[in-house]
Order: sequence, then structure tokens, then C-alpha cells
Amino acid sequence: MRRAFRCFSTTLILVAAAAVSLLCAHTPPAAAQQKQGGEEIVANLATGRVVFCVSRDGIIVGAVTNDKAEPGSHAPLFVPLVGGHVAVLLGAVEWVEVNSNKPPVRLDQLLADVPFKAMRSAVYSEANEAGDIEGLGMRFLEAFRPVAGLLHHQLNIKEDEPLVQILVIGYEQDYGPEAWLLNYLVQQRELEDNYFDTLILRPSYTQLYPPEKGAPRTIVEHRYPADMPGSTLAELLGRNDSRLIPIRQESPVTGKAAQFILDGASQKAASEGVTAFIRGALTATSPPDAKLTLAILREGDRLDWIVPPTDTPKKPTEKRADDAPTLRGPHHQ
Repeated sequence: MRRAFRCFSTTLILVAAAAVSLLCAHTPPAAAQQKQGGEEIVANLATGRVVFCVSRDGIIVGAVTNDKAEPGSHAPLFVPLVGGHVAVLLGAVEWVEVNSNKPPVRLDQLLADVPFKAMRSAVYSEANEAGDIEGLGMRFLEAFRPVAGLLHHQLNIKEDEPLVQILVIGYEQDYGPEAWLLNYLVQQRELEDNYFDTLILRPSYTQLYPPEKGAPRTIVEHRYPADMPGSTLAELLGRNDSRLIPIRQESPVTGKAAQFILDGASQKAASEGVTAFIRGALTATSPPDAKLTLAILREGDRLDWIVPPTDTPKKPTEKRADDAPTLRGPHHQ
């Protein structure tokens, strides 16, 4: 049974003057510059593949960087949440005021400060109502809006292109394993010549897990940008891709787990085998220098790192790379 929201808008309308993809041909999104000689605001992107799989005794969550990531971009950013969940951020996750002495604003730090579990008992009474997810999305929006509000130049992005995405994965008490995707779109209004007001809209919420009744339970994969090339792990497993054969043969436990995943019954597989398969599969299908993060969530509010994240916030004294991706559009280069 899927959890429901008591109230939220499932349709978000973005009014944009241009319809250029945020990451078309893997180029960074458009830029913002303060009016009357103020500092330029730029953002570094987190791009890549995020996968998760619900096993018999845990949820395995893994991520790797985009094969063609721009210099200075980030791996998907993990944020452990209380209540047996973890969040993974993608998109414009680090905001920098160029040539200032201010430290970058990291959205994973903002999200880590957002209350999560308490939202259910305060607002929602029924276990199948996702008030905690909606509460997290709205509290993060309150923290994010002032950051994005510093952008006063026109953003050239597609109408349905999210500026930031958050995957929330974990166990909900009296409900079971679940996963949600939160999309944050942006709206701009021209106040005067070439000077825009920027507003991050209320997020949309899409439940990715559990699947509909009778649907297969397998590896779920999400990508940012959405047009990243290549097959998903589930597709590669389904056609017995040669890169996955040695991993399936690594041990009886791993082979059995891979077969359960292939059969659409991952919830019957032991977490040990699923972890080994996902770790090996992500490594085998990514470049040698790709950054891997891997964790397992267990019921009872427990998260264990298999491969801890290496992407941590920069210190204020660290200099930003000259070729790091920004929010500057091609016409500002």
C-alpha cells in the first residue's frame, strides 16, 4: 500500500523565458550575477547514478558519479536522517559567492539541520500518510529559498527541469521500506531590465517504492541528469551483461541474491549478497576514477557505511577551481 499526502500540489508550473536544458550536452546551467557590480553567484552540481534495492534484512543504497561529470562537480551527496532514512541530493548542491570570503553554502548541510521524524506525530495521525516526507520537503524549501533568492540573472532552464532533487529512502515504522523523489523547480520574474526575482517552488513528491501490487521488486535506479546515457543495472542484469557475470559468480550468496533480483523478488535476498552484487556492478559499469558511495539501512534507525562518502564540504580557505561548473550560461562565457 502506498502512503498518501493529505495536501500537496502534484502539478508545478514553471514560467521560464527560455527552454534550454539545464544540462544539455552535459553543460552547466545558466548563471546569476548580482546587479550593480555585486558578487556573482555560481553553483556546483552533483550528478550521477543512485541505486537502491530492498533486501530481506536491509535496504542497500549506492551512488556513483556521472561518467562525464564536469570538473569541480560533486558525487551525489548523502545525508543520514533520523528515523531510519537517508537522503541523497542531486543538482545544484553547492552555492558559491565568487571573490568573497564567504564559505560555500552546501545544501546537504542545510538538509542535515531540517527536522524530520517529528513532523509525523505533530501533524499526521495515520501511519500511511506521508506527513514526515512533506514536512521535510517544506522545511528544506524554507532553508533553500534565501540561497536561491540571491540569483538575479535569468536562468535558462527547461520548464520541467528540476534545479535540485532529493531522494529519501528508508524504513517507516508500521509501514516498511519506502523511497520518495522530491523535485524542486524554479520560477523567475523580471523586475526590471535584466534583473530577475528567483523563487524555488514547492516540491513535487513521487513515491518510487514500494512498487504497485504485483510489480517486480528489483533494483531501482535514478539519474541526474535524466538523459545520462547507458543501461540501468536492472537492464544489464536482465540481458546477462558480460561485465556482471564475474560478479554473479563471485560467491553462492552473491549469485543467489542476483537471481532473486532478476526474478523481481529482491526482498527475499540476503543483504550480504545484494550489497556485494551492487558494489561490484556499480564498479564494473563505471570509470576507474568514479566515486562510489554505498550504505545499508536496517530497521530500527540504523545506517552502516559500506563505502563512506568522500565528498565533504570545502573549508572556507579552499580556493574554487577556475574550471569548476557554474550557473553561467553559454552567452555569459
